[in-house]
Amino acid sequence: MPEQQMRRRNAGAPLRRAFVLARLARPRTQRELQEQLHMIASGTLHLLRRMKREGLVRPAERVARTQIWERVSPK
Repeated sequence: MPEQQMRRRNAGAPLRRAFVLARLARPRTQRELQEQLHMIASGTLHLLRRMKREGLVRPAERVARTQIWERVSPK
């Protein structure tokens, strides 16, 4: 894939990450984030797991089958 097409395809990634961090000012469910981002479930989960690996968010708790996510406070 040419470099220009690759950059265009991933142009929204930083915006999605910034949006998720802003929306996690209070804990939210994965479903809430998914609906606000207009993404499919697997894409939202992939984004949240990547942000978790980078230390930006963490799963706060699980209620039944619903995962609640929160932003990690800076140290």
